[in-house]
Amino acid sequence: MRDPSFRSEISRLYRKWQADAAGTDVKVRLLTSLALYSLILDRPSSNETDWERITAAELLNAVTARPVHELFASLPPLTQEEGHVQALKLMSYRFGTVSGPSASANYWAYLITTISLLLEKIASVTGEETTTCKTILSADH
Repeated sequence: MRDPSFRSEISRLYRKWQADAAGTDVKVRLLTSLALYSLILDRPSSNETDWERITAAELLNAVTARPVHELFASLPPLTQEEGHVQALKLMSYRFGTVSGPSASANYWAYLITTISLLLEKIASVTGEETTTCKTILSADH
């Protein structure tokens, strides 16, 4: 998110959503990492770098379509991000307990929208037809 025009677009969305930029950025990174981690755990690996071939499309699908509890399964111990991970967990618990629109569901949608925009931006910057996790993790974004 170092690209000034992209950062400006994301900042505009955060203002529109009335979302805390710093906290939302951390949650976007964490949710993306949780999706990647869950995909890595599911992937039968024949070698150490097998996970690098996971595509951005698979990653986005994990964020949008996987049952939320699967994103938190087998999560390794965390230190600094623990509070943000707990916040994400609490948001996900609220989905099934509130009928109708909820602030938690809306914020979760904001996170997914930001992840989608970020993955799209990385794909456009790299110029790759099929962006992989190796590209995503090595991109200067």
